[in-house]
Amino acid sequence: MTSTPLLLVLCGAGEDGSWPWRSRPEAGRAVVGAALFELAVARRLELSDDRVVPYGGGLTHDTVPDEVLRRVGAAGRERPPWEWVESLGPGVLRLVEEECAGLGTLGERVSEARARVRDAAAAPDGSDASALAAAVLLVAARQGHLVRPAARPLDRVRRAAEAVALLELVAPRSGHALRRASAAVRRSIAVSAAALAFLG
Repeated sequence: MTSTPLLLVLCGAGEDGSWPWRSRPEAGRAVVGAALFELAVARRLELSDDRVVPYGGGLTHDTVPDEVLRRVGAAGRERPPWEWVESLGPGVLRLVEEECAGLGTLGERVSEARARVRDAAAAPDGSDASALAAAVLLVAARQGHLVRPAARPLDRVRRAAEAVALLELVAPRSGHALRRASAAVRRSIAVSAAALAFLG
């Protein structure tokens, strides 16, 4: 199964390998959120509202989650999820883009990824938590047009919230991890926007 970070980035990739994200920082934040989600579901780290703590153990052999585990483990102090989303975004986006570049028939993979994520968002039932997580995180990162092209932004946000609530019912660990990861992405974007406004 395709990892959540890779699935998310494939949704934003052009068939020629270009990256039509409106904002690369927001794309990077979503990728870190996807890695935090996967690691929390796999019980490789504790993801709460105010801290990220690794449980220990070896690496996952998946490039992006392993980079997040290494950085969190080497930090020496607890930090909230949104700070990790903010600081790791640019680096992990480059890593997952490099992974995409080595996939070969990218156009086919992009089409499959978008269809999978949109299907999970259209009829969320928890059966494909990775695709649903990618959809929710894309909305959190203000890239909801990749999930629901014709919907209004507020409708995308509302449907994403409903999807998280449903996942919490059918798969509580996944649902709780997704709620915290998406909240971290949103807060990182909000903090960055507030800082820019202050400087302006």
